[in-house]
Amino acid sequence: MQSILGNTRKADITFYASGRIDISARVAKHLQLSRGDVLDIMIDQDEFYLYVRLRSPNRRHEAMVFPTNKAGNHFRTSSSRLCTAILQECKTTDKAKLCVGEPTENEYGKLLPIITKYLL
Repeated sequence: MQSILGNTRKADITFYASGRIDISARVAKHLQLSRGDVLDIMIDQDEFYLYVRLRSPNRRHEAMVFPTNKAGNHFRTSSSRLCTAILQECKTTDKAKLCVGEPTENEYGKLLPIITKYLL
C-alpha cells in the first residue's frame, strides 16, 4: 500500500530558480520580519543559516522582504544569488521547498538553520 498524501509537512521557505523566495509566517515570526528588512544566508561549514542582515534600511537592497498580503504574515523577497546557492546545495534546478530548525543566536542576531538535506 502507498499513502496518497505522503509527507504533509509544509515548507517554511521556498527558493525558486527565478530568484523568488517565499517565507512562511513561522519564519517571519522567528526573525521578527517587517517590511524592508534585508535577509541573508550565512554558511558555517556545511550548515546554512537564514538571518536578518539589515533592519529597514533607507535604500533599496537585494533580498528586501515585503508582505505578500495585508492580512497575513507571509513575506516574499528576491535574490538570484541566494536562490542559486541553495538550489546548488539541494542539487535541484527549479525550486527547493525547505524547513528551518530551531533558532540560535550569535553576534549577528537570531539565526535560523535551513535544513537542506530533505526537500519537501
